[in-house]
Amino acid sequence: MTGQEPSVRNASRLIYKALHPSLSPINDSDYRELLALFRGDTEFRRHSEDIAIGMQLQILEASEMRGLIVVPASRESRFAVRLSDIRSTGMDVPQKAALVLAHITIAAVFFPTTDALDDDSYTAPPATIATCRDTLYGLAKRLQEASELPPDIPVELAPGWKAICAMPEAMREGQRASTSSGAGVVKLALNQMTANGLIRLDRGEEDEASAAYTATHRLRVQLRELALRRLFEMAQMTVAAG
Repeated sequence: MTGQEPSVRNASRLIYKALHPSLSPINDSDYRELLALFRGDTEFRRHSEDIAIGMQLQILEASEMRGLIVVPASRESRFAVRLSDIRSTGMDVPQKAALVLAHITIAAVFFPTTDALDDDSYTAPPATIATCRDTLYGLAKRLQEASELPPDIPVELAPGWKAICAMPEAMREGQRASTSSGAGVVKLALNQMTANGLIRLDRGEEDEASAAYTATHRLRVQLRELALRRLFEMAQMTVAAG
């Protein structure tokens, strides 16, 4: 039995912890107790769901091992990320669009099929910067050469795939991750996804050529709610073709 009270305040604390990408119930006993309360107390679950709804969030999953997974309830949610929300210093519209495509590409590298995405027992193999970069170029070329694009692919992403096709593949030696090369765009996206708890760096931090990244369960669950479904499928097709 948990010692936590099924109060609105505790429900708010649970939602707060769910929004913190680096918190894990494995290492946070308070988080574990709140999750146990959510799973076992109807009133507390209702409080938590009401708070999430009020914040334009949707609760997708509650696991005592993986935590509470929440996503924006709509594109209008304050927590939804738009192209205009990417505020990295010095980035223009094509570079921001290229970064969005890199995020989609990385996700497809980890989950190249619908079966892989839906099967919780599937463990995505590690991915390298080079693999993600090559897939990104393949997707950009596929989009640029398409005679007609699916209607759910935003037209504002077009400058992104044009920019990628014109970029050199590799970063200059000693250069930090940036949008001046394909590898730089991928590395920047990997850094952002790592910071948000969607992937983790497993090895090779000092040697980017051998750096290996793995997907977290948070990425799998969020991809199931992905709005740009057709674009993700095109990225999966690019992985398969590679």
